[in-house]
Amino acid sequence: MSASSRQEVAFQEYVALGPSRNLRDLRAGLAGRHQRGRGRAPSLRTLEGWSSRYRWQERLADIERRAREEQEQQQVEWVKQYRERLRQEGYLLQQKGIEWLSGKLAAEVTAQAAIRAIDTGFKLEALALGEATERIAVEDEDERLKGLSDDELELFIREVRARLQQGEAAKGEAAP
Repeated sequence: MSASSRQEVAFQEYVALGPSRNLRDLRAGLAGRHQRGRGRAPSLRTLEGWSSRYRWQERLADIERRAREEQEQQQVEWVKQYRERLRQEGYLLQQKGIEWLSGKLAAEVTAQAAIRAIDTGFKLEALALGEATERIAVEDEDERLKGLSDDELELFIREVRARLQQGEAAKGEAAP
């Protein structure tokens, strides 16, 4: 193995040591590995020379910077996805409220609940789009919405989505 490739293997192991890495621990790890195999582990002085000559600290800083950038990008993507889910759920609430008001489910829902669903839907959508909103709270005299667990609410949203998709599919088939 050439000195350059030995240096690169040592650097990779140095990186793998994590935040508390140091050349003494690297030397000990390499020595333990070399005792089981052939050859001799590089000395501490050699590791210090490689670290300086091959700019290990600069390379390490670059790796850590890229990892932070990737993590930040993932967080930005998560926020985008979260906002899109909020926007969609807000839109679905609006559609459900309109459906309730138009009488399709009038026996099951009061007009007040339908209007509240539309209003909450608009607020969720505005929040997702980054517009200023007030704190959204459910204040239903009926207590039906307050009594729903997260799982029940998630099931409700899935059912609403399915009904809306069925309605859109039916509209698409009926279009000339």
